[in-house]
Amino acid sequence: MGLKVVQWPVGPFQMNTTLVIDEATSDAIFFDPGASVQDTLTYSKEKGLKIIHLIATHCHLDHISSASEAINSLNLDLQIHSSGKDFLTTLDVQADMFNLPRPIPFSTDSFLDEGDQISLGDSTFEILHCPGHSPDSLCFYDGEILIGGDVLFYRSVGRTDIPGGDSAQLIESITKKILPLPDSTIVYPGHGPTTIIGDEKIHNPFLNGKLKLV
Repeated sequence: MGLKVVQWPVGPFQMNTTLVIDEATSDAIFFDPGASVQDTLTYSKEKGLKIIHLIATHCHLDHISSASEAINSLNLDLQIHSSGKDFLTTLDVQADMFNLPRPIPFSTDSFLDEGDQISLGDSTFEILHCPGHSPDSLCFYDGEILIGGDVLFYRSVGRTDIPGGDSAQLIESITKKILPLPDSTIVYPGHGPTTIIGDEKIHNPFLNGKLKLV
């Protein structure tokens, strides 16, 4: 037994809601409570899971639009990087930009940062602060898998042409913190399919010099 990762795309941006499950204890971490939180909660109940951590990889609307519902249903604080707190005050603006319903407001004082650790069963996730797509972007690495948010995608990287984005910072985060991980590391991103770090080193055009972020 070990960890099982379940992802499914939700909402208009097809953001990957993620459950990481310790199969020995049925404890789980719920990453990125975007749309369709009830589907995640129903799945957890049907499988007999106990969600012990509620975490945002970053505080863009598509990743936390239903956070208030998750917080109230699970009686857990949403854990974020401290620099994401500013985004919580602009969720209405983010929603209006895309003509989407405004989310129910919430707040949190539960912060994670570089070097912190999150335990799940016998596994421990090391937290990596990887700004660039967003100042508050966090990744979570346990020795075999990486919960990557919107930092590194299959054959792509996170957008930087948005408020708080910084292309040079993103590439630096990936180069210094993600690519040094073992080539066999499986990346579970915030959008799209899973990938493997070794493959991205070779085939990702933003990492092999074929394309440049602007």
